[in-house]
Amino acid sequence: MDAASSSPATSLACASTAMRDAPTGPAAELPAKVWGAPDLVRCKSHIPQARSGRNLALATVLGVALGLRLWVVLTHTYIIFQDETFQYLEQAHRLAFGSGVVPWEFIDGIRSWLLPGMIALVMRLTALVSPDPSTYVLVVRICVIAASLSVPYVGFRMAEQRCALPGAVAVGLLCAFWFDLVYFAPAVLTEVMATYAAFWAIWLGDVQAGGSPSRRRLMLAGALFGLACCLRYQYAPALALAALWQHGRDHTRLGTVLVGTLAALALTGGLLDTLTWGAPFQSVWLNFSRNAVQGVGAALGVEPWYYFPAYFSVAWNIVAPLLLGLMVLGATRMPALAFAAVATVALHSMTPHKEMRFIFLASAAMPVLIGLGTASMLQSVIRLRRAATVPTAIAVAVVIAGAVATATATRAYPANAWHRDRSVVQAFDAARSEPNLCGLGVRTLSVYRSGGYTYLHRDVPIYFETFEAVQQLETLPFRLRLRLVLNGQPVPQYPNEQLARNSGRFNFLIGRPGDRLPGFETTACFGAGSPDDPAICVFRRPGGCD
Repeated sequence: MDAASSSPATSLACASTAMRDAPTGPAAELPAKVWGAPDLVRCKSHIPQARSGRNLALATVLGVALGLRLWVVLTHTYIIFQDETFQYLEQAHRLAFGSGVVPWEFIDGIRSWLLPGMIALVMRLTALVSPDPSTYVLVVRICVIAASLSVPYVGFRMAEQRCALPGAVAVGLLCAFWFDLVYFAPAVLTEVMATYAAFWAIWLGDVQAGGSPSRRRLMLAGALFGLACCLRYQYAPALALAALWQHGRDHTRLGTVLVGTLAALALTGGLLDTLTWGAPFQSVWLNFSRNAVQGVGAALGVEPWYYFPAYFSVAWNIVAPLLLGLMVLGATRMPALAFAAVATVALHSMTPHKEMRFIFLASAAMPVLIGLGTASMLQSVIRLRRAATVPTAIAVAVVIAGAVATATATRAYPANAWHRDRSVVQAFDAARSEPNLCGLGVRTLSVYRSGGYTYLHRDVPIYFETFEAVQQLETLPFRLRLRLVLNGQPVPQYPNEQLARNSGRFNFLIGRPGDRLPGFETTACFGAGSPDDPAICVFRRPGGCD
């Protein structure tokens, strides 16, 4: 009998007692056999598990994960990457309200409108209740947080089918507390959303998730694979490898998944791009052309091929060997997820421009694989007739997650990571709340580091001193075009020294403490003065705008 046909463990309330009283001998061992796996990593479900106990444990894990993530978004203000604002939130604002900064990606047409379109719907609905931009941004982030629960959910379910309940709890809590997953949970990024879709796709196609998946389940898995590829086309090879591993030996299953994938791609990539850009899959092939062929990606920065392994070795420090070993054990339990993670890192290591968010699929898979490896170790303790209880699993998960969080936060993340660009958001919010605001100037601060119309949300023009500078990259022979629109109409810009000469066009100014123009007075300053939370001030002059 395999793990797919056996119950994982006893209920949360009686797991410890039931394991101690489990029968011995062959009848007590129900191995979940793994290709090439040694006895150490053959998890066994010793006792029938009450569904209510499993559901209670899962609900507890998800409740902990949700509570932690909501606490983060309600008590911390941070923007992980500039793309979060200007590629997604700002374009959604432009779609919903008609005003926004238009970056070169949306002028050239290399981005899909899929994610901005979904966000725009949330913004419009939220605006019916409150016109405050902080409200619709919060609602969007809470929606993303809800989607982020896919990782602890899938992690728990994968471990539940392969190991006893303590192992499932360990995996679920590792995902709930994992530093990167908590930090990225409110992030509005395609890499993040694609990862959540990919996790569901891999889970729905998992044979051990209750036997051979139904046709409907396989179609849905394929559709989610397609959605993930549309959101982040660079994940397509890694996800194809995962799908082939899961379904390659059954042509019927593979064909069903492929039909679902192609259907989703046809809608989200073919039809949507045709309607919005005029050509099917333009957000894929033109994106590749601009970034890989014409060199925009490399112009943004080049890192060595070993950048990602080096990052994790620094971030995890002395616990890196232990975590790597646990991941190897976990990979034998869930090869499809492991292949997707390894392929993601390998493929992105071959591109010149590298950012950690690009491999979020791999980062999210790591706590699941580490947790499965930990669950295997716990199961080996059971086989030695020592009770591995739910409290033990909780303690192990908390210790591992705590060690990783401490090492990562102190060695790999900036000191003000939890307040990155908070001062910018606060300054734009302060300007927005001024009833006499008729025009806003922004000095020295990059266009792409500002709050844009997403955080201003007022029908007034914004003038950027850096408007011209951000369109130039040193190694590119062409400009990365940029424009602003207010209620659908272009906003003229006065870059560089022209901004000071046209100060009559705005009566509020945002910039660093030394950026005050003649006739303006300081009204408020924000920030810790660090590179990630710079000191940003709001200046005001009396009168209106020309």
